[in-house]
Amino acid sequence: MKRAVSRFLIKKIASIFDSIGFVLGIILMVLMISTLSAGVISRYVFNRPIFWTGEFSRIVLMWTVFVGAALAFRRNSPIDHISMDFFVSLLPSRFREITDKIVWGVTVFFCLAIIFVGIRFLVQTISLRTAALGLSKGFIYIVLPIFAVMSLVFLLSVRLRR
Repeated sequence: MKRAVSRFLIKKIASIFDSIGFVLGIILMVLMISTLSAGVISRYVFNRPIFWTGEFSRIVLMWTVFVGAALAFRRNSPIDHISMDFFVSLLPSRFREITDKIVWGVTVFFCLAIIFVGIRFLVQTISLRTAALGLSKGFIYIVLPIFAVMSLVFLLSVRLRR
């Protein structure tokens, strides 16, 4: 009973993260395209560059990459994990299962490490400001623990489906 509740909870959280990540990805892409377009138009058409477009688009690109990478951990995603499995496919099925468990464990360890390192990095940079926008750099780097938590939930939900 307790295990069924935890499975349901993880699947529900994964579904929520999936929906939020998908919508956030679309918003971030629209923001990046519109900001870069505005920067190019203001510079080359009106000859009055908007000074903050480069910094803003770099921040949005960073968020887009990490949110997209977390979404790639979903099963049946368009990327469906980028993996190199040539040598693993040559192994007998029992060793493939063992290799899969080892890779899954290393990936979970990586996500946990990113959570702790990301939080520490966030604390160290929260008082620093960006040059053009004056945003807290903590706002930029909070994407690291967000990426790791999303990835961890997706990894757990994929493992529970097996």
